[in-house]
Amino acid sequence: MNGSSGSVQSVARVLDITEALSTAPQGMSLSDLAATTGLHISTTHRLLGVLVERGYACKDQESGKYRLTLRLFEVGSRVSTALNLLTAAKPMLDELAADCQEVVHLVERDNSDVIYIYKAEPARPLVRMASYVGCRNPMYCTGVGKSILAYLPDEEVIKVWDSSEIHTYTEKTITDLDTLRFSLERVRRLGYAVDDEEHEPGVRCVAAPIFNWSDHPVAAVSISAPVFRMTDKFMEQLLPKLLRLTRDISRMMGCTAL
Repeated sequence: MNGSSGSVQSVARVLDITEALSTAPQGMSLSDLAATTGLHISTTHRLLGVLVERGYACKDQESGKYRLTLRLFEVGSRVSTALNLLTAAKPMLDELAADCQEVVHLVERDNSDVIYIYKAEPARPLVRMASYVGCRNPMYCTGVGKSILAYLPDEEVIKVWDSSEIHTYTEKTITDLDTLRFSLERVRRLGYAVDDEEHEPGVRCVAAPIFNWSDHPVAAVSISAPVFRMTDKFMEQLLPKLLRLTRDISRMMGCTAL
């Protein structure tokens, strides 16, 4: 058996174990699990070890039985949130892009980064942005990232900072934690964040967060444009539309604080 086939078989066996455990909320013993899946006890024990190590399963110290944790629910919830978010937001994002004739992004937080899950462009974009759906960027140096960070507990901000590879993308990139904290205070005070060529030279954007049913920041929307068009005056014109949109989407996601 070659390495590729062995890897596929291991994945299939892990899924068999996971599905078997899902039918037993009270847990299963190692021998019962091996019998149910048709796997050798040593193989079952080895694969269970992976699930336990990654937090998908745990072993009850008293009964010795294994059961699934809520880790799968957490992962599934992320997918559900992303799909519901995009479904709710897409028409409004398209309308905003057409209205302001600039690029509009929808991102979702993924640990210390943001992932771009939608990009709305005007029918005839004057400038092509380097961003694309699926693009991943750091939180600390993007408008969308900072708009989310501003509403996280300080200890979580520190965790994001420590887990990020701090890179100087431009001469305006924030590269120390104290400066970032000062910037986040301003975001909280104003209700929006600005990326003033901090991540991409020549591009300026304004962003605001989206909150979920637990009033937790999980996503953000930005309007991006070249610096020569995204003047302070133009930004002032865009802000009411952006903030109204993120407020509406947040409410659709179940947020009650806005």
